[in-house]
Amino acid sequence: MRAIVTAVVAAIEAAAVAFAGFAVVAVPALLLWMVVFGLAAEPAAVMAGIAGVWLLAHWVPTQFEIDAQTALGLGLAPEPIAVVLSLAPLGVTVLTAALAARAGWRFGGRGGSGAAGALGGALGFGAVSFAAATLAAPLAVWPLWLAALVPALCYGAVSTAAFAARAVRDEHGWWRACTRAAQRGVERIGASGAAAVLPARAAETVRLAAASLAALVGIAALALSAAIVVGYPHVIALTQGLHLDPLGSTLVFLVQLALLPVALIWGAAWVTGAGFSVGAGSSATPFEALLGPLPALPLFGAIPQGWGGLGALAPAALVLVGVAVGVLFARRPQQRRASWTAALVTPVLAAALVGLAVAALCGLASGSLGPGRLETVGADPWLAGGLAAAELGGGLLLGVSAARIDLQRIRAALPEAVKAVNERVRPPRAGEGSRGAAEGLPVLDGLDRFDGGIRRSAGRAAGGESSDDETVDLSDAALVDSAGRAPHPGAPRGPEGATRSAGSAALADAAGSDAFDTEAYDADAFDTEAYGTEGYDSDASGGAAVDGPAAEGDGADAGPAETGDADAHDADNGDPHDTEALLRAYSWDERQTGAGDPEPPRPTRRWGRRKR
Repeated sequence: MRAIVTAVVAAIEAAAVAFAGFAVVAVPALLLWMVVFGLAAEPAAVMAGIAGVWLLAHWVPTQFEIDAQTALGLGLAPEPIAVVLSLAPLGVTVLTAALAARAGWRFGGRGGSGAAGALGGALGFGAVSFAAATLAAPLAVWPLWLAALVPALCYGAVSTAAFAARAVRDEHGWWRACTRAAQRGVERIGASGAAAVLPARAAETVRLAAASLAALVGIAALALSAAIVVGYPHVIALTQGLHLDPLGSTLVFLVQLALLPVALIWGAAWVTGAGFSVGAGSSATPFEALLGPLPALPLFGAIPQGWGGLGALAPAALVLVGVAVGVLFARRPQQRRASWTAALVTPVLAAALVGLAVAALCGLASGSLGPGRLETVGADPWLAGGLAAAELGGGLLLGVSAARIDLQRIRAALPEAVKAVNERVRPPRAGEGSRGAAEGLPVLDGLDRFDGGIRRSAGRAAGGESSDDETVDLSDAALVDSAGRAPHPGAPRGPEGATRSAGSAALADAAGSDAFDTEAYDADAFDTEAYGTEGYDSDASGGAAVDGPAAEGDGADAGPAETGDADAHDADNGDPHDTEALLRAYSWDERQTGAGDPEPPRPTRRWGRRKR
């Protein structure tokens, strides 16, 4: 019972919508009949004309007879001509569609019984359409039943679409059942993961398509407004050429207002680069404008001229609009959590939906505007739709990809990566090593070659561990000094041309003899705190710390030996004094400072990092 009541109410509302649209057409026509013609025309002819225009607004073609004088004014032969009009004045159509969508949305709030409202609305609108087709029988081109059916289908389609949108938002039971059936179908093909997120992905795709279509309509409106402003002198010239009185000017204004949505759709096709035609053999695109004789309608004076090579700016602007929409859409939380595959597939599907919508709109805004060459007017639907999908799709992909890239993370990681690469490949500069090298101590800045306690300490530092008894393995210290480092420019040279210092000689001797056993200084036994690695000062470790004839000056460099023979000779000697000097050099905290010896300061830590 509730469904029947809903259907009856919807039928009455649809009839009211149809009468409202009929009144919009009838009022100007009756004023024209009374004021201009003085009620001279037959009332039946007037009513037939009103009904024919109303049916034309719902894509039912209408046939008119024009006399010889009117044909001459249109640039045709001065003889009566039968003209078939099929270009719909979409201004009246938009009114019907808006009221139908409102009714369908409201019936969608009633649940499943609201579907009867969509059906009842189509029946009520069809009844009024049948009456209008009967009145317009002298002007009809189609059969009576077809002329009544097409407007009813138009109203019913818009109302049903609004009802379905409300059902999806409110998650009606039938919609949930359809969703589960679609998910089971996707699971059967082995895409169980995609089936779980299918409703959410579909909703995001529709939202993105709606936003992209709205952006396209917006940029088309801007282009149309700019064309009217730039072409305003031509519009005024055409208006003055008609020699209209105030009432005639008002009627021409209303006719152009009814055709304004058509101009907007043509503007969208122009922005895509496909353009439109006003008559066979003509075209108006951003690149060129080839126009023949046009109807004496002032709105046609706003058709822009071609821009030549600069015409590519129009499609480029559409791509930029797509980029902006893609960036805004990718910042949604749902898209940030989506995978890259889902994030890139969604713009492609949305662009395809936009292309289909543009093709449908261009098809509805095409038709016949007069006899002869004016029988072909409008934009190519598939060309305009394809270009819109390609341009918007490319922009959406660029925008989504750019928004998903974390530039802050890249900027934060780039300096660290460059610094790490520079430290790995840059050779040591002169003077960068330990200053103790110039005072007779071995250079120990090549810590990357230690494979003992230093690497273990670095591993614990990276892992966040903390220990109070960190150890450093100096088993490879001798190898660091004898690995071929360049000598200091101020170091003295021996008779064989090799640069030697007391510290480097002692380290080489200890490495090559049994007196200096690396096992005795294992990383676990050599504590950095016990042996004062914190207090190691390269500036204070001069000749006073290492007593030997090899230390010939305070500025001697502790670079490695340049010849292998010298290293072997020193290693064979095995002088215990050099070993004792080396131990004293690294044992500041155990050696008693004499009266004349300066207290070694505690410099910045060079190695053996200590956790706190």
